[in-house]
Amino acid sequence: MGPTALSFYWAAKRLQALKAPRLAVVVAAVGNRLSNSHVDPQAALHPSVELGYGGIGVIIAPGVEIGENSFVSQNVTLEAAPGVAGVPRVGRDVFIGVGAKVQGPVTIGDGAKIGANAVVVEDVAPGAVVAGVPARELKRVPPTGT
Repeated sequence: MGPTALSFYWAAKRLQALKAPRLAVVVAAVGNRLSNSHVDPQAALHPSVELGYGGIGVIIAPGVEIGENSFVSQNVTLEAAPGVAGVPRVGRDVFIGVGAKVQGPVTIGDGAKIGANAVVVEDVAPGAVVAGVPARELKRVPPTGT
């Protein structure tokens, strides 16, 4: 597989760190066009985060935080809600299903699972499984290994 949305995200982050912001914007724009996505370089993704199908259709707004070992499927949106300040914060070991929308200043707890096409507008507890529009908790899986 060729370059993915994450490849361009990490390249843009590196260029920002090297004090080349204009080039970082160009690299990010090329990545956005090629993967039909927008993974903003101002977002904070842990290096172990994975995007499904190379990040096709993924929208990750500036300021979004995603913890280690999390998986974001294709066509997922993580952004601010209209007229509401703040963006999502995603914990560790989270799975976000295809087409899910996470909007506003919500926190997705460690180990949570978000179903396909769910619309999350409220906090999700650690280990919770949520689905629906709006998303509601279906069950909670206790943490393992602690």
